[in-house]
Amino acid sequence: MGKTSKKNSHKKRIKKSKRHNKHNKSGKKTRKLKKLQCGPEGNGKKYTCIRDQSICKLKTLWNKRHPDNKIKNGNIHSTWKQLRSKLKNVCNKESCWLRQKFAKGGLGNEMSVAFAPESPEKWKKNPNEWLSSNDIIAVMKQYEKKYTCFEFIGPSPIDYDTHKMYGECVWEELCHFNLKEQISSGKTKIGVIFNLDPHYKGGSHWVSLLINVKKSLIYYFDSVGKSIPAQIKKFVDTVKRQGLHISDSEQIIFKFDQNHPQEHQMGDTECGIYSLYFLIHMLEGTHDGDYFKNHVITDKCVQKFRKVYFNESL
Repeated sequence: MGKTSKKNSHKKRIKKSKRHNKHNKSGKKTRKLKKLQCGPEGNGKKYTCIRDQSICKLKTLWNKRHPDNKIKNGNIHSTWKQLRSKLKNVCNKESCWLRQKFAKGGLGNEMSVAFAPESPEKWKKNPNEWLSSNDIIAVMKQYEKKYTCFEFIGPSPIDYDTHKMYGECVWEELCHFNLKEQISSGKTKIGVIFNLDPHYKGGSHWVSLLINVKKSLIYYFDSVGKSIPAQIKKFVDTVKRQGLHISDSEQIIFKFDQNHPQEHQMGDTECGIYSLYFLIHMLEGTHDGDYFKNHVITDKCVQKFRKVYFNESL
């Protein structure tokens, strides 16, 4: 028993020593760097979301402001580790680096590119809060920048072609959708998110639609498995007609498909995340249309993507 006690005592000393090493020479505790969720255009390396060129720029900006404490030349990972070391007492996440005085104004839009958008404050009290139009746009705009073949339209009320005052439609991009122009501008995947409420109501349920020009496919997704409503089917029919008249020598014969009657969502809060999940997985090719008809994607599974598409705080 005596030998065992000595070993345990020795282990405790080692643990204590390790805890001591987490403090810097001044006695202050070193902050561990919290890993943030990268945006789709972020670096993608396991250790960072910040793009290589911005890491190099951070080094230049740091050295300009701290000539007596410069970051030494090295590869990207070495530069990143030196930045982490020099900022460890003031920052516990990379987004904080970009807010430091030495970096202000020198990195353009790196914050909005490197990291997934920040989730709304109200999610802290209600983690399953419904997604707003702004939440959806914040995510989809990042994917538009990542994939130049992708165009996002919406989120639109279901009565997109209703004419309001002065003759404008509720959603002009859908009301005057032109497939030929989209293709001419290099857009071969067009994603749309609709709310099933008309524009004069507060919103009820998010659904999504993907037009894949190269696969001649238009796919409608509703997380509760209902069939496409007549107002959205009208838009689909418009796109199909336009496909037949791309030019005198070219036509696209679109096939229409949907996940109906396959139901996924059982609760009443995740339809917005489901709509994002569908578009992003179809865009990236990780799922095809059949997947949404033959597999059940649970609310619990989709809820996890709130922490993929958004950061709790930046």
